[in-house]
Amino acid sequence: EQVASTLSDSSLQHTICYGIGLHHAGLTSHDRETVEKMFLNREIQVLVATATLAWGVNLPAHLVIVKGAEYFDGKTSRYIDYPVTDVLQMMGRAGRPGFDDKGVACVMVEQGKKSFYKKFLYDPFPVESCLSSRLPENINAEIAIG
Repeated sequence: EQVASTLSDSSLQHTICYGIGLHHAGLTSHDRETVEKMFLNREIQVLVATATLAWGVNLPAHLVIVKGAEYFDGKTSRYIDYPVTDVLQMMGRAGRPGFDDKGVACVMVEQGKKSFYKKFLYDPFPVESCLSSRLPENINAEIAIG
């Protein structure tokens, strides 16, 4: 409760008392830094965050839950699926080396998208390489740099 009194965001003041942090673009820099520090130090166990956390902030977690894989696009006034790379980036916060030896990621999507994400998550991606056509110049470059 001492920490809560130093925070500006009223929702964060309430949830922090229960060990739950909030992380979004509307936080003041002090609130954001406090939440990040508390999460890294394991003073709070749950961090509810927007998708931007997956890109710009290095906060590893044991469990990542991606609730919905779409966002509202104000320009087109409709919901758009996150790119697969964004979902992978969010999931990549689970079990980061140096912080945890394993991690768990759960993606919650509507029934119609479930088969796509199952295939995407469990089937291997085909390996596409153009190394064979560029192998001589790569070997020459390695030789040239010593």
